[in-house]
Amino acid sequence: MKKWLFALGCTSALVLAGCSSDTNEEADETNNESQTEETQQKEENTNDEQAMKKELLNAQMNMKDTFKEYQAKIAAFQAEVAAEEPDEEAIQSALEEAKAAAEEAAAKASDYSVEADLSEEMKTEYNEAVSSLQAYYEQVASELEENAEEADLSKAEEKFSEFSDQLSSLYEEVGLFAPDMMKELS
Repeated sequence: MKKWLFALGCTSALVLAGCSSDTNEEADETNNESQTEETQQKEENTNDEQAMKKELLNAQMNMKDTFKEYQAKIAAFQAEVAAEEPDEEAIQSALEEAKAAAEEAAAKASDYSVEADLSEEMKTEYNEAVSSLQAYYEQVASELEENAEEADLSKAEEKFSEFSDQLSSLYEEVGLFAPDMMKELS
């Protein structure tokens, strides 16, 4: 009889231990499933963020490719004027190129649209920044037309700073460092 009670007690202990481990396994499976779902959501968010960063950088490259040639001519004019020994002929040539470049760039900026797969809000912000760039080129063209030899581009540079600040906020919004657009375009 003692042996039967001992065997029954051991069997009961084994059954209880087995049932409690099933409960733990079910809880572990539930936890694993919720962790897997959270991990998948994090990966999707990370992928979305990476895609947004990639699209924003592509938009920057497209902008750089579009406006770099115009900005280079304006920078060349500024360099000629600031030279230690200015050459009047070189200044006049650079002036004509800079005026034409500023007018063409302003026209390009007015027709420019972002070709990146960004959210509507980001596209709107990007287009607002481009309108500041357009104002910069219009101001440069105006200054060069009015007073070529002593053109004061400080107002134009304020417009460019506004453009750069607007773009910087977009880059910071997605976790990127804001580029120096003057260096990018020059």
